[in-house]
Amino acid sequence: MRAALTIARRDLAGLFLTPFGIGASAGFVAVSGVALVIDLRGNQARLDGWFGPLFFLVGLLVALLTMRAFADEERAGTLELLLTAPVRPAEVVAGKLIGSAASALAIIACTAVCPWLVTTMAQPDGGPIVTGYVGLVLAVVAFSAVGLAVSAATGSPLVAAAGTAAVLLGAWSVGLLAASLTGLPKVLCEQIAPGTHVVGFLRGTLSLDDVVYFLGMAAAGVVATGLVLRSRR
Repeated sequence: MRAALTIARRDLAGLFLTPFGIGASAGFVAVSGVALVIDLRGNQARLDGWFGPLFFLVGLLVALLTMRAFADEERAGTLELLLTAPVRPAEVVAGKLIGSAASALAIIACTAVCPWLVTTMAQPDGGPIVTGYVGLVLAVVAFSAVGLAVSAATGSPLVAAAGTAAVLLGAWSVGLLAASLTGLPKVLCEQIAPGTHVVGFLRGTLSLDDVVYFLGMAAAGVVATGLVLRSRR
C-alpha cells in the first residue's frame, strides 16, 4: 500500500504544481459557477438542476486527468521505468486510481462554495446536496477507473482523453436510446446508462442499486487496467 500512496502523491503533485492542473481546476469551478447561475434563474432554491450537469462535466474532467496516468507517462518515457520497478501491478493501478480520483475530488471540493452561497440567500433542502456530492464521489471513482483502462491501452494522451470521453458519452447515450425501446432491451439500456443511476442522488435518496452500479463500473475499470498492464509488462 505504501508504494500505491507514493505513486498517488507523485501524481497529485505533478498535477497541481503545473499550469494544466491549475487551468483544469479553474475551468471546472468557473463552469460550475455558470451552471449555478443558470439553475437559479428560476428563483427556486433547489440544486438538483445544478448537480445534474456536474455529473456530465465530471466525466469530461476525469477524461483530462486520467490521460496523464499512463499515456502521458509513456509519452514522457517514464512508463517503462514504472512497469519494471519492483512494484506489483495492483499497487500501480491502486496508486494511479487514488491519484486520479483524489485530483478530481479536490477540484470538485472547490464547488462547495456554490451550495454555501445558496444557503446564505435561501434555505435549500440539504438532502439533495449531501446525496449529490455522494453521487459525485462515486462517479469520480467509477469514471477514473474507466479512464485508467483507456489510458493504459494507448501511448497518446489525446487519444486517451478522447477515448475516455467517447466511452463515457457512449454510456450516457445508451440511456437516450432506451426511450425508443421496450421490454428487456429497454431495461438493459437503462441499467447500463449512468444517467439512470444519477436520478436518485439528485432527488436526495441513496439507492443500493445506484451505489452498486458505480462500484461495479469502478471494479470493471480496475480489472481492465490490470489486464492491460499485465500484457504490457
